[in-house]
Amino acid sequence: MKFSKLLQKNFYPSFGSREINSTVKRQLFTSSPFFTASAFPPHFDVLITHPTKSPLFPFRYNIYRSFHSSKKKLNPQSSKHTKYQEVSSIKHVSSSHSVLSFLDKPFSSSQNSLSLIHGASGIAKHTNKFVSTVKDKQYFSVCCGEDSFFRRHDSLGVADGVGGWRNVDSDEFLKANSALYSRKLMHYAYTELEKYNNVKDVNPTKIMQASYEQSIRDCTLEGVVGSSTALIAVLRDDELRITNIGDCGLCVIRHNNIIFRNEEQQHSFNYPFQLGIYSYDKPKDSQEFTIKIQKGDLIVIGSDGIFDNLYEEDILEEIVQFTNPQQGGLRVDPQVISDSLAWRAKAASEDINHESPFQSRAMQEGLYYQGGKKDDISVLVASII
Repeated sequence: MKFSKLLQKNFYPSFGSREINSTVKRQLFTSSPFFTASAFPPHFDVLITHPTKSPLFPFRYNIYRSFHSSKKKLNPQSSKHTKYQEVSSIKHVSSSHSVLSFLDKPFSSSQNSLSLIHGASGIAKHTNKFVSTVKDKQYFSVCCGEDSFFRRHDSLGVADGVGGWRNVDSDEFLKANSALYSRKLMHYAYTELEKYNNVKDVNPTKIMQASYEQSIRDCTLEGVVGSSTALIAVLRDDELRITNIGDCGLCVIRHNNIIFRNEEQQHSFNYPFQLGIYSYDKPKDSQEFTIKIQKGDLIVIGSDGIFDNLYEEDILEEIVQFTNPQQGGLRVDPQVISDSLAWRAKAASEDINHESPFQSRAMQEGLYYQGGKKDDISVLVASII
């Protein structure tokens, strides 16, 4: 069944897609006053942008991630927006760490009594099989469609590349690739965390900042553009330290109850915060959380392919099958749970009769939407031992 697109096709009738794409390419690589990341006709699955007040620029609306739906009601000028949690006030985040910065003052060492055992599963949007979770020689992160993730003995991370970039025509000046951007973002988060092995004083927002800067440098040199949401969680002693920008999700489960779930960061419906060369959002805009952790706790981290298709009750229902009823501890390897959650989300994403969280949010915005949301699905499950 083919569904119509969210946005109307006649917003900018005087501009064809070829003309618009050529306009974007000129402005991305010249010192013009344009401050927008993209300029695509709304019938594409488009990159999200900020509007500009330039009289030369014809586009008046933010452009959102698209989704497949049956269009019933749409008011593009509606002032209704999905509520999102106000971001934590964060002190200035320093630039990526130089060698000398590590000599400024001694780091306090971490005597971790707790650690992570984990599993990870990914199913790309247009496939029905798991991606390989084995790191290759070039990257410490794993790619799943436009999602990417990493995992270490003390930390986990996931990023969701914005798919609208794939509709930008590439040429010798422009290579649009959100999959590569999200993979670099997670790769450099991993390598940055390597510097903090057994160091207690680690701030995941600073890790994200350093990763962001290195990814921007790489993509600028390579002529690659893209953007991505991201979430990083680091275990130190009995604390789980989390930084999140955008709509990736994290749950902490204790004794078969969800004790923590982060709230997504959205500018408005289907318009998440994101990091990228031409994005206004920066790591300093991320949410920060610190959660007290116990042995036996479970952590579930995923891209929006999980949390747009499964409610928290669905996730808990899937996990309870594999835990001890009294203690809540695992009876199986976390990999079994991550596989199970990924398959359940995949089935929900393809079921037009499934009542999904994404459907609920769309209908709250006055949009007719039915079923799950097809997307790349990445999920990491970790047990605290």
